[in-house]
Amino acid sequence: MKTTNTTRIWVTAVLLAILLAGYGAWLIPEAPSYWETFLFVTLLFLLFSIAIIRFVPYLLTYFATGKEPHLERIGERTYRRCGMRELAKVVLWILVLRLIQLLLTYLLHLGLFGYTETFFRVQRIWLDFFHADTCFPGYALLSNFFWFVTFNFNHARFLASYVFTALGGAMLYYWVLVDFDRTVARRTVLYFFLLPASCLLLGTLPDGLFLLFSLLCLMFVQKRRFVLANLFAMFAVMTHLFGVLLFVPCIIEFSQMLSDDLRNHREEKSGYLLRQILSAVSFLLVPVGFAAVLLYSSVRFGGPTELFRAAMERYGYAPSTPFRSVATLCNRFLDSLRTTEGEALRYELGNTIPNLVYLVLGAVVLILAPGRVRTSHIAYLLVTYAAVLCAGTLLEVPRLLSLCAPFVLTIALTVKKRWLHGVLYAVSFALLILYLTAVVGGYTIYGTGI
Repeated sequence: MKTTNTTRIWVTAVLLAILLAGYGAWLIPEAPSYWETFLFVTLLFLLFSIAIIRFVPYLLTYFATGKEPHLERIGERTYRRCGMRELAKVVLWILVLRLIQLLLTYLLHLGLFGYTETFFRVQRIWLDFFHADTCFPGYALLSNFFWFVTFNFNHARFLASYVFTALGGAMLYYWVLVDFDRTVARRTVLYFFLLPASCLLLGTLPDGLFLLFSLLCLMFVQKRRFVLANLFAMFAVMTHLFGVLLFVPCIIEFSQMLSDDLRNHREEKSGYLLRQILSAVSFLLVPVGFAAVLLYSSVRFGGPTELFRAAMERYGYAPSTPFRSVATLCNRFLDSLRTTEGEALRYELGNTIPNLVYLVLGAVVLILAPGRVRTSHIAYLLVTYAAVLCAGTLLEVPRLLSLCAPFVLTIALTVKKRWLHGVLYAVSFALLILYLTAVVGGYTIYGTGI
């Protein structure tokens, strides 16, 4: 016990030291432009520190015992199988909700600008997100198959996003059922589609396909099918750069499984060594997926890094220390309040306020996650949050955090009272309408990069 406590203290101290170094790397060379910026960055630093302090004991206990205590609670799930008919209903409901969003898009456009275009011409807003020079090959190539239905590549990508989003939502429902009951699964899916940034799923973006692949990876990890998990992680990497982060939950679960097998002498069974060698080798599929992206960029654009260079130029990506990027966003927000007015002010506020809110929400979710979701899922959320902060531009925080399934699951598990869920649904829906209004009104881009 004493050794375990010592390990926790040392691991926590090292992580906090790294975090403090990042905070100092921003604060010492660059004096804060505004005191509000200093307070906000310091708040995030403190929240992130609390998240690390809470997470490390769960991680080390998980490796030491191989158990997730919260998954052993009685009466919180059912073991009735989830069949294709049930998943088909989920897909159908999501397709209907997406059609309703088309109607809302037209009504909001009508309210903002009056009658200028027909219903279908207004929907062209969802076709303008795709940029071939910055899109990873997974979505670009798979969406082209829908050309045989539409005979138009723009419409094919729209239809692909529509279908992939529905399949991704159904996979989210099934993924939650692996650990929890149907009530939690329904709430998670509902929260996912009520989160403000979910309106972007209707656009010609790889998000729906990435959600599908990432959830398939996480599901097979939970089932200890690591070859299939890494195969879908490879597909996720070929769809979105953040697919490489799936390596984290995969390797944590694989390491824990090996440790648990050694404790229980399962390695003595026939064929065990061969299966684990195959599983270990399958982790090479993740870098293979990234290599495929480089090859695609080389063949399509003339150089292995041209796709990344184009994305950096278009969206302002650049490696950054996490707190410096947050300070830059805060300064942009405060500069707009002091120097800008009218439509330009609304545009800047639309690009900053949602991201600032999600930064705080993401840190709070990280604090709440231990004891609610799997340890490997918390680690996945943690590295996703860190990667978002280090991208150099924080215009995609709502979109990228929403695509991290444990983020939504933690929100669904945090609230217990039914009436409080109702209040949160209403608030989320109101924010969704506000977010959608900003997109239709052209006041925000909310990030549409790789």
